[in-house]
Amino acid sequence: MTDLLDLIGFHVDDVPDVAEFLAGVRDFAGQGVNVPHFWVVAAGPKDIRHSDHVELEFGVSTTPGVGALAFGHGDGHYVPAHGTNNEDVEYWQAGLHPSYLPPRAEVPLEDVLAGVGEFIRTGRRPTGIQWAEAD
Repeated sequence: MTDLLDLIGFHVDDVPDVAEFLAGVRDFAGQGVNVPHFWVVAAGPKDIRHSDHVELEFGVSTTPGVGALAFGHGDGHYVPAHGTNNEDVEYWQAGLHPSYLPPRAEVPLEDVLAGVGEFIRTGRRPTGIQWAEAD
C-alpha cells in the first residue's frame, strides 16, 4: 500500500484499513513535525464537480496534541464549532505546499482522529463533531 500520508490527497476508497491508517496518523503526529501538515480525503464521486463529492481536510500541528479539521461540500465550507484558532492558520499540504486553514479549524488531535475515522467509514460529514460555517 502506498503511504497515503506521502500524498496531498486521496479518496476514502484508498484506505483499506481505517484503524491502521489512524494509527499511522497518530504515529506521524507523535514523531513531531517541523511544519504543520494537512491532507485532503475525498468521498463520493471522484469528479470534484459532482454535487455528491465531499472533502475532509485534516492536519497535524507542530503543537503536540493539536490538529485541524475542515469539511467541504459544494460551496459550503465548515469547521468545528469548538476550534481554537481565531485567524487563518498556515498548514502545509503533505508538508510540501503552504496553504491556510480557516479560523476554528484547529482542535485536539483526538477530535481529528475521530472525525477522520468516521469520515472514512461513512463518506459523510462526521456527526461526532459540531460544525459551523467557516468564516
